[in-house]
Amino acid sequence: MNGFIAVHCGAGYHSENLRKEYQKTCNQACRKASEILKQGGNAVDAVEKAIIELENSPLSNAGYGSNLTWDGTVECDASLMNGQTLHFGACGAVSNVWNPITLAKNLCIKQCDSLSLGRVPPCILTGQGARSWAQRMGLEIVDDHKMISARAFRNFKHCKRKLKKYSIQNDVKFSPLDTVGAICVDINGVVAAGASSGGVSLKHEGRVGQAASFGSGVWALMSRDGIKSSVASCTSGCGEHLIRTQLAKNTAESLFESPSPTESLDKCLKKNFLHSPFLWDVPERLCGALALRHDPQTGDGEVLWGHTTKTMCVGYMSSETDRPKCIISHLPPNVEPGHKAVVSGHPFKIAIQESPVIQWEVAESNCNGYLS
Repeated sequence: MNGFIAVHCGAGYHSENLRKEYQKTCNQACRKASEILKQGGNAVDAVEKAIIELENSPLSNAGYGSNLTWDGTVECDASLMNGQTLHFGACGAVSNVWNPITLAKNLCIKQCDSLSLGRVPPCILTGQGARSWAQRMGLEIVDDHKMISARAFRNFKHCKRKLKKYSIQNDVKFSPLDTVGAICVDINGVVAAGASSGGVSLKHEGRVGQAASFGSGVWALMSRDGIKSSVASCTSGCGEHLIRTQLAKNTAESLFESPSPTESLDKCLKKNFLHSPFLWDVPERLCGALALRHDPQTGDGEVLWGHTTKTMCVGYMSSETDRPKCIISHLPPNVEPGHKAVVSGHPFKIAIQESPVIQWEVAESNCNGYLS
């Protein structure tokens, strides 16, 4: 079986001392997703498996090891979008759920269910309601302290001390890494995107970031006619700024605008983020985006990444290759974070198994997340 997976471990500042650890984390996430694809699994499941690996790593700011709120607790955001059904599931400010991405995936899949009395299945749940729903679905629920890594607690105490002296935003070296994410195209041409985040350090309890906001953290759109390309994207950076600019949606849709996806992403980051009128009052505009475009006719695709932060850690692989490619992308040495973007990419080829033409009007009421 064939498919392609790409992941990122945040856009922010990655210490050179931990370079190999970050790359190892992305490597493992790619391999877990690739195993799903090799077994004929779908893009949604592959994205979930990749992000579970990222959430379980104490290096990432997602799931276990998430940044702590002002009160010293963990509250997570996550989302997943199926590019075939266009369904979206997300959870925000949720505590005690070991893998928030699994909760988001379940909410996405449940969009197909019919409820009594004409009720509509929720696509976004937050706080205690999200935790209760996860518990009813049989997801793993843990005590508060089990979600807190030693690294996150050290960062929490450090930030509290620094806040007494000056804003922690003044020092990029101590800016915590942000959202992790994954994008995928499977053998059937289905694309999916997912994101997970612990949010900004010392955030107010109840705060929800872009990882749980529609169009801001993830976007996925599969070709409807088998001619137009399929696209998927996920973002990282300052959640409030990504929400204002709906960067995930804009990133994915920009890939339709030019024959050169690298050029398209570069223009998008400049127009829709660095020069966005919605960020007129923001001096440093910090973001990262991971995206892919896939042509269902030729099988040609390209994975792309761009960021305005100091670094961004990215990994990707085809299920037909033996090992992932994992890199840490850097801004040029003379460029200050938040003012310019660096963009790069890599081609891939996935010959899909069958035509992805979708009969939207004949979707089954219980589709398990997929259209027939």
